[in-house]
Amino acid sequence: MAAAEADDPSLAATLEKFRLYETRARFYVIGSSREKRWFRVLKIDRSEPSELNVSEDPVWYSLQEVKSLLQRIDEGNRSTGGLTFFTKAYGIAGCIKFLESYYLILVTKRRQIGCICGHAIYCIDESQMITIPHSSVQTDVATSKNELRYKKLLASVDRTKDFFYSYTYPIMQSLQQNVTSAGMKEMPYENLFVWNTFLTEPMRSRCRNTLWTVALVHGHFKQVRLSIFGREINVVLISRRSRHFAGTWYLKRGVNDHGKVANDVETEQIVFEEEAVQRYDPTYEATKLHFDDLAQRYGHPIIILNLIKTVEKRPREMMLRREYFNAVGYLNQNVPEEKKLRFIHWDFHKFAKSKSANVLGVLGKVAGEALDLTGFYYSGKPKVQKKRSTQLSRTSTARDGSLDIRVGSGDLSRLSSNADALSSTGFQDMRNEANKQEPFGDAPCYQTGVLRTNCIDCLDCTNVAQYAYGLAALGRQLHAMGLTHVSKIHPDSSIASALMEMYQSMGDALAHQYGGSAAHNTVFTERQGKWKATTQSREFLKSIKRYYSNAYADGEKQDAINLSAPGNNAFMGSGAALIPGTTLSPVPACKEDYSRMKLTSFDKLMGMTCSSIKNVRLHCDADLKLSGGVRTSGMAPDAAYLAFTTADVENGWYGGTLIYDQDENSGAYKHCSELCQGAVMDPFEHDPEKERH
Repeated sequence: MAAAEADDPSLAATLEKFRLYETRARFYVIGSSREKRWFRVLKIDRSEPSELNVSEDPVWYSLQEVKSLLQRIDEGNRSTGGLTFFTKAYGIAGCIKFLESYYLILVTKRRQIGCICGHAIYCIDESQMITIPHSSVQTDVATSKNELRYKKLLASVDRTKDFFYSYTYPIMQSLQQNVTSAGMKEMPYENLFVWNTFLTEPMRSRCRNTLWTVALVHGHFKQVRLSIFGREINVVLISRRSRHFAGTWYLKRGVNDHGKVANDVETEQIVFEEEAVQRYDPTYEATKLHFDDLAQRYGHPIIILNLIKTVEKRPREMMLRREYFNAVGYLNQNVPEEKKLRFIHWDFHKFAKSKSANVLGVLGKVAGEALDLTGFYYSGKPKVQKKRSTQLSRTSTARDGSLDIRVGSGDLSRLSSNADALSSTGFQDMRNEANKQEPFGDAPCYQTGVLRTNCIDCLDCTNVAQYAYGLAALGRQLHAMGLTHVSKIHPDSSIASALMEMYQSMGDALAHQYGGSAAHNTVFTERQGKWKATTQSREFLKSIKRYYSNAYADGEKQDAINLSAPGNNAFMGSGAALIPGTTLSPVPACKEDYSRMKLTSFDKLMGMTCSSIKNVRLHCDADLKLSGGVRTSGMAPDAAYLAFTTADVENGWYGGTLIYDQDENSGAYKHCSELCQGAVMDPFEHDPEKERH
């Protein structure tokens, strides 16, 4: 590639290093390829106080040619101070306009944190926000109190933490998607996992390419190198947070009317040998849209592992549990068998309280069955390989395991009751596995479908479930590569401990982003043999941190997220400006932008939301059967349906996913979505934008 690039600059494909120069009239961004053989020039006008005028020179320059060009620019601007060097950079993270001036956001320091298929993955060590217009053309608005407030809000988003990107590898997509994508010439910025899609749009639309910008993914990236029987392997763990319906704990929850859910995170686990890899409402409409989106992203089957509580003194989580079950039952009514949602309820908290509980053992069984159904991506083997003992493909995976992941309601009670025996039989299971599996072929295998886990906050329990799934997958990944003779890893092995630390690190990072503290997780700490008293004190401190974050920090953090994300703010179009003298319009879930109520616990949240609820009554299975509802055998019988008055809904509290309204005239119960044009809303979302509609 480097030799070809030397002859044909168009093969440089990407710009990775940049130098910013300035004159009184313009900024000049000089971008170079990795090898610094070829250069491009981007000119940004500085004479307009509130417009973004960008022009890209279509010519590829050699090093000598670009030096000569800069010398001529300097000579031509001697009367106004000439050409001066401003800063070096590694890409443009975006540009944005508030009340007057456009600002350029540059990545000024980077650090490589991993490598996938020969493509370097970077994080940001330092960024800089630069005012584009020259100070001589700016008005007083550029230094006004409101302008400075918006700048401070955007600057509060710490781009040096938990953001990562690549110039040549679409890190916002899975390895399988990237390998099977044909002819992709540019980074897919419209992907839901590109955090700065909105911020980069003005630059991308004017240049009509993605050479100058970097596509940032928000979440967690971790890569470690492990040695297994003398063979070096890399394990990569990636979590990607969706830019849709993004926000913080309590301020963004549930699902919006477009089917986007809060704290939607995609997790991918990749294993490879470095030397062997080559470079390459009533109708539950919102819920339906969400699962349609999952099906489009991952295919079928979609396996749902629901970890929320089944027993409570006061029904809270139980209501969500029941309604979730009803939603899945409704959506499964009119779809083919192969597209039905496979649903499993398991009360994580209840089971984990038992002293003899083997949480990871139970979840491991679920993970094994799920992997049998979905498979995983495997690129296939080179033609010359040592003899392998087993085979894994979508058509040959065992489907007769002990857990039946059925369409509709699943039950883990029999797994739970046998949990004590799971660990002791682990080695025997591994020995038996070798006898059941068949030799591998050379053809690639693909993942079709996904395991979707959720708890009430998607902060803590889901991390444990994802680890159990990852451990089961790692066993199969290593086996597919011929590194092991069986497809299971013992939970007490050193490689399992290394993977646990990776998932623990990922869980803490995501919990910090969403909830303000590390993840609550006693399962990992107990497995690691940490002193219980120390663990309890740490969990207490985490609760305090979450309380503080929600009470004092999340409001401004949410505003900063809304400011930079198109799905959450009031900006329309690319770089649309606010009229001077006006304030930023309210955004969904943020009616009191800077005097927001602080809901510091689930109890307070429910109390505030339900303060004026009338006609609360309890429903049981018999009630649902008589009313024609989906029967919920095995479900909690005392889940309350909450009845709002019409006035409550008009005041802005929506609850389409679990709350019913009683018509004041007829006395009939209606689903709240009828009051919201058929939208199934997040029961915890206070949305003034939808009020207006």
